Order: sequence, then C-alpha cells, then structure tokens
Amino acid sequence: MKTFRCSCDNKQLLFFESSSCVSCQRVVGLDDAFNKVEPYDFDEESGCYFKAGKSAVRYQKCDNNANFNVCNGMVNLDDLVPEDGNDEVLCFACRFNETVPDLSIVEHIPLWQKMEAAKRRALYTLKALSLPLRNLRQDPENGLSFDFTTDRDVNDHFVSKLDYSESVFTGHDCGHITINLAEADDVARSQTKHAMNERYRTLLGHFRHELGHYYFDQLIVGSEKKHALSKEYFGDDELDYQESLKKYYENKPADNWRDEFISEYATMHPYEDWAETWAHYMHIMDTLETAKNFSITGSITGDAADAEETDELNLPQDSKFFYSQTSITSVLDAWMEFSVILNSLNRSMGMSDAYPFVLSKPVRKKLSFIHHAIHNKLSLLEG
Repeated sequence: MKTFRCSCDNKQLLFFESSSCVSCQRVVGLDDAFNKVEPYDFDEESGCYFKAGKSAVRYQKCDNNANFNVCNGMVNLDDLVPEDGNDEVLCFACRFNETVPDLSIVEHIPLWQKMEAAKRRALYTLKALSLPLRNLRQDPENGLSFDFTTDRDVNDHFVSKLDYSESVFTGHDCGHITINLAEADDVARSQTKHAMNERYRTLLGHFRHELGHYYFDQLIVGSEKKHALSKEYFGDDELDYQESLKKYYENKPADNWRDEFISEYATMHPYEDWAETWAHYMHIMDTLETAKNFSITGSITGDAADAEETDELNLPQDSKFFYSQTSITSVLDAWMEFSVILNSLNRSMGMSDAYPFVLSKPVRKKLSFIHHAIHNKLSLLEG
C-alpha cells in the first residue's frame, strides 16, 4: 500500500487509513477515485469541504465517516445522485454495504471500524488492478455487496449465541459476501485460528478469499473456454461441495499437501483452492507495493561485502505497479526474496513468520493463472 503526503508546510506523511493530518489538523480522506488520501479545507459559509487549494468541487464526509468514524471517505456532492427514499451520503467503499452491524450495541462500532478498514484495503487493490468493481445499485444482477452481522454476543468475545438470531456464516453467494463480525474481534479470531489449527487467519484475508469466489464467477464461469482451462489448474470445481467439505473435516489432508497447494484449506475443493490462491495473489501485490513505497532493499545475503551492490527491491512494475504487462515470474521472484526479509523482521520482534507459506512450482502455476485471468490474458498462458 502506498503512503501519501499532506500539502501542508511539513508535508506530513499520510496513510491509507488516515482521517486527519497530525501536523496541520486538517481533514484528509479518499474521494471516489479511491487512489489518493489528500487534505480538505472546511468552508463554514457553505458547510462543505473542498480539496486543499481547489474550490471548484464541493465535498462532504461520508455519513459513516462523520457519524461513526469507521471510514475516511469523502463524497463529491456535485456528482452525487440521491436514491429515491434514501438520503444517505455514502462514499465509494460504503456503497457496497447492504447490512452493517447492530449499532445500538456500542461495542460493535470499533469492530465495524476494523471491518471497513480491511474492506477498503481489499477494494483498493482490486480497483488498482482495474478489475470490474460495481455495487448493486450500479449492477443489480452482477454487483458486489457486503453483510456485516453476527449471531453471537460481543461481550464474551462471540461465544454465546444471541436469542432469536439466525446463524451467520462467513461466505459468498452470487456476489453477496457475508463476514461475521466475530472475525474483527482479535480474541475470537485467535480462538478460531487455534481451534482449526490454522497458520494464518486475518480479517483482510477473509475479505480477499471471499472476493476470490466473486471474481471466479465474474472472470471464469461465464466463459466455457476459460472455465475448462481453470479446471486444468485447480481441478473440477463442479465436484460435490458438501461431500468435499465433509471429507475435509473428517480426514486430515495428506502430509505432502504443500507440494500442490498454498494452504490446507485449499485442498478441500477446487473452488476453495482458487479462492485461497486469489487471496495470496492479492496479499503479494499489496505487500510488494508497500515494500516499493518504502524503498526496502532486496538483498537477503546478509553479507556486508554486498552492501554497495544492494539496490532497492527490484519490483518489475516500478511506478506502473499494477499494469498488465508485468511478468508474473518477476513478481513471484521479488516476493520470494522479500518474504524472507518480512519473516526475518518478524522474528527479530519475537513474532511468528508473517508469511508462513511455500510457493511450490504447482502453486506458482496457479498464481500465474490468477494473474493472467485478472489481466484477461489467459491466451498467453504457458503450460
């Protein structure tokens, strides 16, 4: 993820999640272009915000930003088209929400804030990759939407079932993604991680996994040729899902699952293999952009004699990070190098590896398929 700079005299560093400049105290945020955090000046006479130094276009804080501080979205009032019977003013990211948590329970609000932060980061990478990204209002048939809700009590870290509540399962269904609010609770998520013997479980990972299911439908299923090619890489996604799920939980995956899959869960069914691989592709692209932004070096030898020859991490995209002509081989080679640095930094802080995964040759081929599918270049894919 890139960082940004305020236009104030101190040129204060701004992050993707920033909502104010700590130096000049001005409001900062993201407009509908969704690619730049920048400062806004408030005009008391009009009651509107204007981009710093640009007074032509009126802006307003997203309602979820102004009322609950769960996003940093700014809405262009000149482009806003109100919905019939709905006077909400929502930013680019919040327009994808169909259901938000029960806000009469105040403990839900900081968890919702975490949900929105993860969602915005996931959407940013999708938009940067020029993937189709439409909400239900824009595309009622194929649009994307989110439900953030729960069936359990926040006060005991989501252990107790709420009375009269339907069960809530994180998942995807025809463009509609449900994320259980419990996944935003660090204690509840950690307990689930250990109970399921997972090496990695994050809120952002959930978003990217479920979005992988959405884009499988958008990019692959509609084309007989692409769907057939996908089966050559991931297996037959039309196999009985419930039967595969039952077998997965009744029998441990083979000890050599790392030879073919990115995670244990990916072994469950080809549909999940695609989603897990998709999520890892997004993790890789986002993290490499962050590394490039901070000019992190790519030498992994630790040899002082190499210091003079160590350049910046050699990312193939440079300023054109997400462009389609980038070689997936170059991306994955850069990632393998940087992941060593990333894990070593974590170990220096007494933490477990940030990326405890192996990119075997079959996994790299699957990541290559994802890459080519995103850029609509499957015809160039080598066997």
